[in-house]
Amino acid sequence: MNIKLSVSVFLFAVIVLANFAGPSAFAQETRKSIKSVKENVSQVKRLNAFVNDLLTIHRHRVETRKIRKTERVGGYANAPGHYKDIEYFDAGNGRLLSRIRWENKPAGLPEMIEVYFYDKQGKLRVDYLAIFLPGHRNAPFSALINVHYRDQSLAAFRQFDLFGDTLFERCQGEHFGDKVDLWLDEIDIPPSPEEVSEDLYLSCFGYLPRFAGEYENPTSLVPVLKKASAPADDGEMSQTGLESQIADFSQKIQVQSKDANLYAKRGQAYFMLRDFDKAIDDFTKAISLNDNLDAAYFGRGMAYGRNRELDRGIADLSVYIRRNPESSLAYTKRGVRYIWKKDFKSARNDLKMAISLDSSNAEAHDDLGVALAQLGKPEEAVSHFIQSKTLDPSYQKAHHNLAMILYLAGDLERALPAANDALRLQPGNRGSLMLKSAILDGLGQKQEAQAIKERAEFLPEGNWSERSALR
Repeated sequence: MNIKLSVSVFLFAVIVLANFAGPSAFAQETRKSIKSVKENVSQVKRLNAFVNDLLTIHRHRVETRKIRKTERVGGYANAPGHYKDIEYFDAGNGRLLSRIRWENKPAGLPEMIEVYFYDKQGKLRVDYLAIFLPGHRNAPFSALINVHYRDQSLAAFRQFDLFGDTLFERCQGEHFGDKVDLWLDEIDIPPSPEEVSEDLYLSCFGYLPRFAGEYENPTSLVPVLKKASAPADDGEMSQTGLESQIADFSQKIQVQSKDANLYAKRGQAYFMLRDFDKAIDDFTKAISLNDNLDAAYFGRGMAYGRNRELDRGIADLSVYIRRNPESSLAYTKRGVRYIWKKDFKSARNDLKMAISLDSSNAEAHDDLGVALAQLGKPEEAVSHFIQSKTLDPSYQKAHHNLAMILYLAGDLERALPAANDALRLQPGNRGSLMLKSAILDGLGQKQEAQAIKERAEFLPEGNWSERSALR
């Protein structure tokens, strides 16, 4: 298992642990702080409606089918015996229908719920996952949709979050006699043809939907429970909402074809849909109409970066920085793209500038830690990871990276509580679970390490996303 330091979207490996089976991607969804979840009422409603739908489906199945169950009691370092994991199988065909982590205190509340759907041939079609923080019932912090495809030689899935972001792709099997094991994080989708051939990529993922679309409402897959989809949240627009926004901007552009701002706004909507080529086209049109539109340079720089055209992205962000030299965010974003380019010295310079402009920029501190680690300065990296998590205690990535750098330094006693902090924020984070397993194994606690590893292997992959807009 590759256990990695994470930087925004690109994930850079720093060590390979031979005892693990494959590469790791980090975090279950786009980074959302607990504070923002509490404050966004419409988002909370939608997340909780998603959980209620999953529980409704689960109860309907339990009531209408003969069920076989398996149970396992587990807990956390400060709360042993906190939960009971129960798997619910269809006793007739043996298929796993749902997996729920029930809290023991208080009893009867789900901490994690996963529901599975199969096609007529019995192949896994889609699974849904929602996870609460232990002791927090305001809303689940993670709500994921995994859509699957399998043929005789390949098995693949594409992961979305409830708000329309594509987070991860995985493909395993054989392709014309060659073994296939692809792990693609958000920034790698679609991958460079030099890394993954177009034929292989289409063979793996060509039959999967590009967007969650019809799968956003899980009850729509159960005819007797089918209902209208939940409305999109104002702040985190769904695919449908973004497409409607694009259609609206397109109509306005037909009337006001010389309005650069309309192209820039449509470009941002395309960016949010992960259609980076169209985003770049719109930002370019906006710039051709109004070269003074700084937001278009920023947006195109972001889109070029996501499209792996790093030099162009850096160039556009440089234009924005020349015009807005006080923007800590812009220096952060250019610094991240230098990291993706593996130009760690330039990244270090930009991220230091970002911090000098805004010392409370937790993202910049964390990414600077990654750059410093790559430059062989682990002590300085530790300092910035600590500053990042101190400035924003809900920033899970900083806790994980601190645990990772301490683990690499052999400081297992300090690495363990940092890993625990990361997992308190995201108990279902596969990367952090595998890191904790490695730490415990190094401390000689091999039985617990193996149990955590086995637990982690049940979980889907995901990753962190960088902030994408000016603010």
